[in-house]
Amino acid sequence: MNRRSFLKAGAAALAGLALNARANTPARRIKTGVQLWSVRKLCEQDFPGTLRALKAMGYEGVQCGGFFGRTAKELNTLFKDLGLAAAGMQMQADRIIKPENLAASVEFARELGAPYLFVPHFDAKTADGWKRFAEQMSVAAQTFKAAGIRLGYHNHQHEFRDRFDGVCKWDILYQNASQDVYQQLDLGHCMLAGESPAFWLRKYPNRNPAVHVKASSNTTGVIGADGVDWEPAFAACEADITEWYVVEAEVRPDTLDDVRGCLAHMKKLGRA
Repeated sequence: MNRRSFLKAGAAALAGLALNARANTPARRIKTGVQLWSVRKLCEQDFPGTLRALKAMGYEGVQCGGFFGRTAKELNTLFKDLGLAAAGMQMQADRIIKPENLAASVEFARELGAPYLFVPHFDAKTADGWKRFAEQMSVAAQTFKAAGIRLGYHNHQHEFRDRFDGVCKWDILYQNASQDVYQQLDLGHCMLAGESPAFWLRKYPNRNPAVHVKASSNTTGVIGADGVDWEPAFAACEADITEWYVVEAEVRPDTLDDVRGCLAHMKKLGRA
């Protein structure tokens, strides 16, 4: 190779690197947290030690899917002491839609310092059941809103797969809920249901403050090892109101390896 060819090859390589860097540059920065359900076995054994390990790994916040024997105030103090933000929380539907439980649930979320609370599961067997749930969530959302907390719902796969008269459960819920009922779109479950997260983020804009970043796989908990192109989903989140990417790895709750692997792939994509 002569000098001219060498210089051309070098320029082409640098241009390629620059293009790749731009492709992995997010439109805006979104914080990275982790759902503690991902490492629940470790949390049960050594909760403060597990939180320290997650912080050292590079996670900025944690989302509670369980409370590990702590009160909301104790969790709030522990998170602050370790420099971790509360990236929301989850609580079962009965604690939200039953009026007799609502005030205590709002107070728990307030004391924890959670900016949002998501119901992690619901499964009415009829369209009317989902419409009723939408109404109940809309009513509860007003109480949460008055406390400065956003209330929402977290999907699995059945909300997209199951349909009543051709309309999926997700659509029934959000066509009947108020704008104050937010979403926690689980990106991995959405893809496993054969759907595009980007499509749903665009269909219901300004509803997803904290999405779940979960591998689209039943055999690995690590994004990137699932063979999925995550760029469209991340780009759609950045075009919306998303404030947190919350990693959730469900396959192995007794190791830090999967949440470490997810974070490493997000860093590779410029998302952490």
